[in-house]
Amino acid sequence: MPPPKPASAAMQRAWLALAALSFVIFVSSCHAQPINASQAVFLSDCQKAWGKTMEGWTLRADCGSADGLFCDASGMITAIHLINRKLTGSIPAGIGSLAALEYLDLSYNSLTGPIPNSITSLNRLSSFLCDNQLTGSIPAGFENLTSLQYLLLGANRLTGSIPADFAYLLSLLSLNLSSNSLSGSISNSISQLALLSSADLSSNSLTGPIPSSISSLTQLSYINFAGNQLTGSIPAGIAAPFALYYLLLGDNRLTGSIPADFAYLLSLLSLDLSSNSLSGSIPNGITTLWSLIFLNLAGNQLTGPIPAGIGNLASLMDLNLSSNSLSGSIPNTISSLALLSSVGIHDTNLKGTLPSFLGFLTCLNSLNMSGTNLTCPPDYNACGPTQSPKTAFCHTCSSFCSTCGKAPVALNLIARRKPNLPPSFSLPECTACVTAWLNAIGCALRGLSASLAASHCTEFSLAEVLKATNDWSEENQLGSGAFGDVYKGVPPRDGTTTWAVKRARWMNADFQREVQQMADKNHPNIVRLLGFAVGGDMQTRPEQVLIYEFVPNGDLQHWIDPKAAYPLSFKQRLDILIGAACGVEYLHSFDIVHRDIKPANILIEDDMQPKIADFGLVRVGEGTTVGTTRVMGTPGYVDPVYSRTSKATTTSDVYSFGVLMLVVLTGRPALFDSDGESRAIIPWVEECLSSGTAASLRDPKMEAPEDAVLRVARLAVSCTVERTASRPSMAHIANELQAVREEVVGKDELSAAIKVDAEVQEMKDALEGGGSLDAQLELIGDSFSTENPV
Repeated sequence: MPPPKPASAAMQRAWLALAALSFVIFVSSCHAQPINASQAVFLSDCQKAWGKTMEGWTLRADCGSADGLFCDASGMITAIHLINRKLTGSIPAGIGSLAALEYLDLSYNSLTGPIPNSITSLNRLSSFLCDNQLTGSIPAGFENLTSLQYLLLGANRLTGSIPADFAYLLSLLSLNLSSNSLSGSISNSISQLALLSSADLSSNSLTGPIPSSISSLTQLSYINFAGNQLTGSIPAGIAAPFALYYLLLGDNRLTGSIPADFAYLLSLLSLDLSSNSLSGSIPNGITTLWSLIFLNLAGNQLTGPIPAGIGNLASLMDLNLSSNSLSGSIPNTISSLALLSSVGIHDTNLKGTLPSFLGFLTCLNSLNMSGTNLTCPPDYNACGPTQSPKTAFCHTCSSFCSTCGKAPVALNLIARRKPNLPPSFSLPECTACVTAWLNAIGCALRGLSASLAASHCTEFSLAEVLKATNDWSEENQLGSGAFGDVYKGVPPRDGTTTWAVKRARWMNADFQREVQQMADKNHPNIVRLLGFAVGGDMQTRPEQVLIYEFVPNGDLQHWIDPKAAYPLSFKQRLDILIGAACGVEYLHSFDIVHRDIKPANILIEDDMQPKIADFGLVRVGEGTTVGTTRVMGTPGYVDPVYSRTSKATTTSDVYSFGVLMLVVLTGRPALFDSDGESRAIIPWVEECLSSGTAASLRDPKMEAPEDAVLRVARLAVSCTVERTASRPSMAHIANELQAVREEVVGKDELSAAIKVDAEVQEMKDALEGGGSLDAQLELIGDSFSTENPV
């Protein structure tokens, strides 16, 4: 299995698309004005450097007729867009005279020579894209380009080191210097690029360690340092950007172990640490990366077994653990990886019997077990060609083992691939029994509608969904979640109902489970599933869509945000927590664990009633525990016991709900900064409780009785104790919160009654004692003012 280079290419195209979008914005604001005379030097240089291609670039032309040039109202050139124009020669030095230039894209040409020093004078430049054959070093002076957001100079022949003045590019969003011949180290000053989202320095000759300061770049979603000569260990802080999607560090000289805090990279899609000298075992933390699609740890010095928790990675499609010193057998949990299409475990110390469950991985098309001590099942000869497609592995293994011997070599299961098999192997015999049940990635969707037909859930056509969401328009997008993007939709059938449409970002193994488990669930505090849709292009963009009722008042996170315009009262917060507790208790009554309880997953109706949403559901058995699903959740809310054991339990939800109660009560996030130090809310609340006061616990924007605040805080802390058997049930939590609410409301009503009695008595005294008519009327008017003390 090759490393996930397509992911890198996809990310590169994504950033190019963003840059192209900014170019479109430029175009919309450009004018067909005559080119300003001050641009003459540059136009002349272009004609000399690029010849006939630039014949239309003259002062007599206007920006509307000069292909690739765009100007502002005064005729100053603001954008140059010359992608794939077969340009040769060098970039003219006169480009530095274009004082208004903001966008420069010369990608996919054959330009040579150095980057002109004059380019560093373009202080309005926001995008510089130049994938060519440029040589020389990157010029000094980039600190002047304070507006630069996209610097994409990959696939050139640049030499020298990365300039230190890059640290001053404080607006930079994307940096791509890949596929050059750059040397030197990655400076610690990279930490100053606080807005950086994408950093691609791959395929150079960079040396030294990965700077630990990279942990401060919390906006990073893409890191590619592969194909260099980097040394040292992987810094633990590299897992700090929780939104990281790609971490590609393969083909370096890295040593040490794989950091345990990789467990926090819950958004990670691709992890490539191949071809280094990493040692130790595969940490259990990697098995919690439930979004992971590509995992490549090949070519290291890893030891120990393949973790059983590997079966948690339900989105995994590409797995390469080859060329390590791994031992033990293939864990049975791999059988749950329904989307797995390629497996490489060759050249390891694995032993035991080739597991027959591989025949049930219906997307598998490449399997390499050569150079291991694995053998075929002893009863493989008993399997025959009469087996159904679902058990076709028996016949495949029989043919394979009898032809190739007891030790498997390599199995490429799709005919369009050239198989790496001994000459005596009969490919047609293998293909006949395999192709009936092994297909490309779209295989998981085929037949899905039929399997859900009995789920009491309406199936909508993809055309209906597209019409309802206006073809997934940005105006309809409500947000993003673990499953994918969420859109507002108005169904064409009636035009009055409103949908919340969840569109899977990738082929999602939880899709069928969520439909089947939620189709017949009906509770006032659970968002109702209305239907589903599947379809699309199976090879490029298969579609999985869940359609829920639309909840109009946003989520709880919005209502407890410190900047919220209308802070919730204590009574409102109690009502929301009680309703949410009832919703979770309802799920638990069906042995269903939510796994991601947090404010963003509690939606608020117009009447301020809560509804649980964004399910990461798993059904548990009689013992309220299941260990065959991936660990999922949100940092700060995930039960540590669940994280360690990978076993989803109802008590895991109780833990998360305890954190939720504290967040709602205090107005603080689950993880927050305190005096420059990151803190979790649970130990902070425990410290506050030890002082016996509620003043520091209560959200300062909320009035509440001190004893009630303390009572809720203690209940919440009891939900998070280490011993899971000591945690309360959701029913108990709901009852306790209801008791607090009744006590608070009772006190409020008593307080209001006492106040009214006092005011009535005051009126009587005033009327009996006389006084001016104006004073008496003012007193009576004040007595009818309305206040809500809670």
